[in-house]
Amino acid sequence: MEKNKSITRNVIFKVLLSTFNIIVPLIIGPYAYRVIGDDHMGMINHADAIYNYFYIFATFGIYQYGLREMSRIRNDKEKLRTVFTSLFVIGVIANIIVLSIFIIFTNMEYGGTIKYPVLMLYSINIFANVFYIEWANEALENYDFIAIKTIIVRILYLVCLFAFVRTEKDYIIYTLIINAYTLLNYFVSFIYIKKRIGFDFKGIKLNIHIKYLLMSLVMGNANMLYIQLDRVMLGSYVNDRSVAYYTLSSYITSMVNTLILSVVYVTIPRLANIIAKDDQDGYHNLLNKVCENLFAFIFPAALGIFVVAREIVLIYGGAKYVDTIPVLQGFALFMITSAFESVFTNQILYVKRRERRLVLFILAAGIMNLIFNITLIKLGIFSAVTAIYTTALANFLLISMELIYSIFILKVKLHLFRLEKLKYLIYSLMFIPITLGIRMITNRVVPVFFIAVAVNVLYYLVLLYITKDKVLRAFISKFFKKAHSI
Repeated sequence: MEKNKSITRNVIFKVLLSTFNIIVPLIIGPYAYRVIGDDHMGMINHADAIYNYFYIFATFGIYQYGLREMSRIRNDKEKLRTVFTSLFVIGVIANIIVLSIFIIFTNMEYGGTIKYPVLMLYSINIFANVFYIEWANEALENYDFIAIKTIIVRILYLVCLFAFVRTEKDYIIYTLIINAYTLLNYFVSFIYIKKRIGFDFKGIKLNIHIKYLLMSLVMGNANMLYIQLDRVMLGSYVNDRSVAYYTLSSYITSMVNTLILSVVYVTIPRLANIIAKDDQDGYHNLLNKVCENLFAFIFPAALGIFVVAREIVLIYGGAKYVDTIPVLQGFALFMITSAFESVFTNQILYVKRRERRLVLFILAAGIMNLIFNITLIKLGIFSAVTAIYTTALANFLLISMELIYSIFILKVKLHLFRLEKLKYLIYSLMFIPITLGIRMITNRVVPVFFIAVAVNVLYYLVLLYITKDKVLRAFISKFFKKAHSI
């Protein structure tokens, strides 16, 4: 295979893609939510949550398992082709079975209802998943192709949305566009990687992968016991509108979270490769460096969203979504727990092949989340707000189990609670009095948002500069080095 690409280059393309994936929703999100309305959007969100439970089994854990295994053998073309073909065949079988069950379920449970056509359109997504091989591109660190391809397809999606979705009645067209975009995006990647790796059906081995895929299935889809569980239960026990509030908050924070967690995901292939070489010092150095970079962004982002949640909701969704404000604040805090969980799950337990233990941790915390939700329903206080806070609590329990196992059993030299990492949280807490002070001057939504963001960002950067922060200095150094080379 080709020479290793620099992590900096990979991060640049990953961040470019994530940034674009933030900009596009910032454009289409307010448009779609306002045009389609909270009732229809809530119905689509609930249908999406139902579909996701089937999609989880259609993916069969191939993404994370394939990413790790192909990262380990990416320099051996023959093994690479064999593993790729085996996982592709398993994916085809899984998707055909799940698609059949999904269609039967939809006809039996929702035939003749208003949700029926929406759910049937989601069957396109399950079919599209046959061609989902982005794990192979990421294992080979083809982040340049992934970024450019996705941006082009996203632009086509954007054009179709504004051209065909004009009124509340166009919610069916909106659902069709979403699913058609997924199919096109996956198919282009399939054509590209098929030419780069190719198939070898003579050497395929399916049985040796099944056990690990089943564990990866649970590990990689923890959402089914957390965010997805909340959405389904809100739609079943509260109403579709509460699903819209919950999903909008999740949507907003996930845009930012995806960008920040690029730092984590882009290093998984490299960490897996380092472990395969038994370079423990290299592993621990890269792991701690990634955590420091991650915390430098996740704490200010989460606290930033928390303090301007009111302005974000009113600008993004309008006054009809005002009840989303406390939900978004809950999701902002959930972002922090997600960052910690992502490090333990993806960069420690999974790359060290501790799937079995990880699955037990995820199931235990997920069951606790289910118990929390049932308790809230029995008490009559289950809502979008209480759901996200109990989910954050369940996530905290998961992190605690992962932390104890990683530090005391695996002996991982991860220094999470040193001042050099936690200082970013301390610095970010000042966003609260700063934003409150701005609101004392003006309470107008748009001015408060832009002034608060500008002042808080400026304060944070100046403080990092004054304290000679390593992350900021490294970024400035790389920026000027690139600029000088140009």
